[in-house]
Amino acid sequence: MIIIFIIKKNNQFLSLIDSKLIEFFVWFIPSIIIIILSIYTIKSSFFLNPFKNIYYNIKPLYLEIISMNWKWMIIYPLQKILTFNEILLPILIPIKIFLSSNSIINTICIPKFGNQIYCMSNSKKFVNILILKHGFCHAINSNYSGIGSINLKITIFAVIKKFFFYWINNIKKSIYFNIKNYNYLIKKGYFYTKFFKIRNNKIYFLILKKK
Repeated sequence: MIIIFIIKKNNQFLSLIDSKLIEFFVWFIPSIIIIILSIYTIKSSFFLNPFKNIYYNIKPLYLEIISMNWKWMIIYPLQKILTFNEILLPILIPIKIFLSSNSIINTICIPKFGNQIYCMSNSKKFVNILILKHGFCHAINSNYSGIGSINLKITIFAVIKKFFFYWINNIKKSIYFNIKNYNYLIKKGYFYTKFFKIRNNKIYFLILKKK
């Protein structure tokens, strides 16, 4: 690289051609800036890693999500309830979500949370989240997996802890989820939100084992 730089010394103009000193500063300062920004970006990426536990001393809320054609099955294993296409989550409580697929590959994308995780058959993935304020948003399938994949959506509500347990208790008044319901619901097609209570909290792992 050749740099032409003109200075005035003793009323005479001097031309410095191929100045190593100037070239050093031209490259050194931008390089330092890039290194500082890179370190900050890498540290932030590890800090925001969705696979990292948020708190080690607080037990999280476990959630199991299975993609189907064309609906989402959401299981609350400890609360023993099961929903389709709707999630209600408490704020200020760590949440651990396990994801899988009962059919082809789908992707659960929550733009408001900045998460996008692939759901694959015979594969168990997880993501950790913490919601700081109440509200609602939508999760979509950002992977084109067929004509009905556009209907693969989840409505997500974030509420305070009191309303969350009130919602859980209301669902426990509904009917039990059984094998007849499962065989009917896994068929291709879309339907609106449904709620069930469950006897067996191992449905997620039974579906994985079946595959």
